[in-house]
Amino acid sequence: MSADKKKLENFVLETANRLRLIQVDFADKSSQIRADYFSEEIERALKMILPEEREEFLRRLLERFPIGTFAPQPIIQQEQKDESISVIDETKLKDANFLIQCLLEVIPALPVDQKESITRRLQKIGLGSHVPETYPEESIEKLMNELQLGDQPDFNADRLMELVVLLVNFVYKLEPLGWNTWRRLSPRSRVRQSGELKKTIGQFLSNDSNVSQERVNNELKELMQLIAAVITAISRVGSQFAQHHLAKFSPSEISALVKMEHKSVLVSHEVKCWRKYLELADKLNEESIEAEITKAIVNYVESLVKRMGR
Repeated sequence: MSADKKKLENFVLETANRLRLIQVDFADKSSQIRADYFSEEIERALKMILPEEREEFLRRLLERFPIGTFAPQPIIQQEQKDESISVIDETKLKDANFLIQCLLEVIPALPVDQKESITRRLQKIGLGSHVPETYPEESIEKLMNELQLGDQPDFNADRLMELVVLLVNFVYKLEPLGWNTWRRLSPRSRVRQSGELKKTIGQFLSNDSNVSQERVNNELKELMQLIAAVITAISRVGSQFAQHHLAKFSPSEISALVKMEHKSVLVSHEVKCWRKYLELADKLNEESIEAEITKAIVNYVESLVKRMGR
């Protein structure tokens, strides 16, 4: 027996066994109900084998499990009727317009889960879109309030999507710049990124059940707080550094430091103050100034982020 014949024979046996199970499970039901289940099982089996093998499959199946008395319509007659239908030209099966038309005729009658499955499969090859043609009124109203547009009569959905693309692109470029800069300023800081925003947004839009709107909002909030804190720190740290620098090198501060040290009657107070100034100035260089400014920025950012997170 060839491999194909053996495969068909095994499938016949499997189908006959399933029919026997149906007969046992629904023995207390009416013959009409059992016939319906028989018909569904056989139709399912026929779809799994080649058209040219169906007649032989049915013949062998009837030998092992005679179902004619149970089925409302003889399955063989239905199969013969199906075979009488002209075979679709192979060229049509490669015609996109023909296939789309067939799909449009079938899809409306499909269950919701099958429709969603087809949509996802089309999206994987770059067809179709998960963006609805209309948007929830509540979301539109919230957007209008955020943008302070009032009661605008027109709402351009196409421009909304263009705006979304621009904003997402802006966030995607700003996020790594902000966090990488912060890591250079303070490698050991407790202010850290909790997730990868780009990945999180992608999972959220893909209906990942593990990614909620709250999670996206929290990661966006983290980025917003960091950027706001760094910008604010830059605007404030200049004056803080200047005050600290002036206080350290002011004549009164240097004079006070000199008076605290060992006194020498051979050297005047003015000379001592000049020497102290030179001593302090010798420690003042590019690296020390940069370190002081960086430390001031880091301290201010961490303090501000902590307050904003409350």
